[in-house]
Amino acid sequence: MRRESATGTGRLRRGRGWPLFLLIPLLAGVAASTAGVAVPPAGVAAPAAGGDSENGQRAAVQRILDDYTGLYTRATLDRWKTLFHPALSVAWPEADGTIRVRDLDGFFERQRNYFATGRRISERLENVRIDPGRRMARVSADFVFIDEGEERRGRLGLHLLQEGDTWKIAAILFSYDAEGR
Repeated sequence: MRRESATGTGRLRRGRGWPLFLLIPLLAGVAASTAGVAVPPAGVAAPAAGGDSENGQRAAVQRILDDYTGLYTRATLDRWKTLFHPALSVAWPEADGTIRVRDLDGFFERQRNYFATGRRISERLENVRIDPGRRMARVSADFVFIDEGEERRGRLGLHLLQEGDTWKIAAILFSYDAEGR
């Protein structure tokens, strides 16, 4: 039996290559398994399985940001906690330059204790920038923390990850502006 060589020279050789009786079912199986799958043109990355368009990701992240500020109340603090991944890391620099880090439980407990004082507190975001990626997004914003009507400004960075159809905040970095800014 003569078959075309795998070297692509076009010469026929004896005993090399795949026998047609094996090759045809193999190729038919590959074709059937990829039927209906869009293959992007060369040089274009395919979206992640279940991934959304960039605009869809931005909209989903914006909904999380709306909940991040909207649910930040004493009455809805437990729902606010569901926005975060269980392995959340929160970091910020102190005035003396040391860096403080908390996990989700430590961060949430601090928020709960602050709300327990009865103070009227809230937060709003300004100058929000959302940079989506492959099942992740980076958010940078200016934040305004309002405590009994007094505003303190700072910078905020959030990293979010998409797990299935759900986005979770996995990391928070923030710092308050220097006094007088």
